[in-house]
Amino acid sequence: MKTQGLFQVASPAKVTLHLRILRRRSDGYHQIRIALAPVALYDRLRFALGGAPGVRLRVTAGQPLGPPEQNLVHRAALAFADALGQPPAAEIELDKNIPAGAGLGGGSGDAAATLVALNRWHGHPLGPDRMEALARRLGADVPFFLEPRPAWAEGVGERLTPLAGLPPLELLVAMPPLAIATGDAYAAARAEADGGPAPTADPDLRSLHGVVAGLFNAFEPALLPRHPVLGTLKAALLEAGALGALLSGSGAAVFGVFADAATRDAAAARLAPHADKEGWRLLPCRTLHAHRYDFIF
Repeated sequence: MKTQGLFQVASPAKVTLHLRILRRRSDGYHQIRIALAPVALYDRLRFALGGAPGVRLRVTAGQPLGPPEQNLVHRAALAFADALGQPPAAEIELDKNIPAGAGLGGGSGDAAATLVALNRWHGHPLGPDRMEALARRLGADVPFFLEPRPAWAEGVGERLTPLAGLPPLELLVAMPPLAIATGDAYAAARAEADGGPAPTADPDLRSLHGVVAGLFNAFEPALLPRHPVLGTLKAALLEAGALGALLSGSGAAVFGVFADAATRDAAAARLAPHADKEGWRLLPCRTLHAHRYDFIF
């Protein structure tokens, strides 16, 4: 194959520090307000562009992810080629480190990284508006990952405003052997969304104390009773020294917020034997002020 481009990019995960379900819309989707932050957990994508027409995706992952043709990376590559008006010609390898079904945005980030990488390689033929439109069609979380940085997300998660002043946060993500589909999470939370108390105002997330005080996820009242391991993870993180712990997005990952990296790493070491026994993944990380999809050749 004659290769025109051979490079790789890293795609980060995200956590949700505050998630309110405001109301159910007439189209069946839910109006939400979420505080998002990218974190230093990465999938890696390697691109070989040119050669025979088509998109060929190979995925390396520790869990089954379904047919490559259904992966968001494959769909993003096809969508970009269609927007460009050219037949696709790409071989892509996706090295999955971010757990699927975790509420960490791994698949959405991979799709956005694919769009950004292809657009950059071709000389930025698609402007910001067209890129955002492509991202929205791929998924509500995908626009956030076009330029990952702390943000408030509204609508179904696609309308973004900067979250100014968020301090760096040291986190320990705990992932049980469980995957929760987003649709199932919304179905479980529907009673709380439609008939629960009025949502609170936005928290002040400009300090560590404010972040911990503002941790909230409207999915927890519905999901924790259905999946007791989530409550177990929260309790374990708090007992190990986390200042606060929360389900990320629609789950199933739970993260703890720590005062510093040393305390977090000590907690990870303390929890490691039990995690090995129970099949939990422990992923130390920190929030990012911003992320750039730099090419590695």
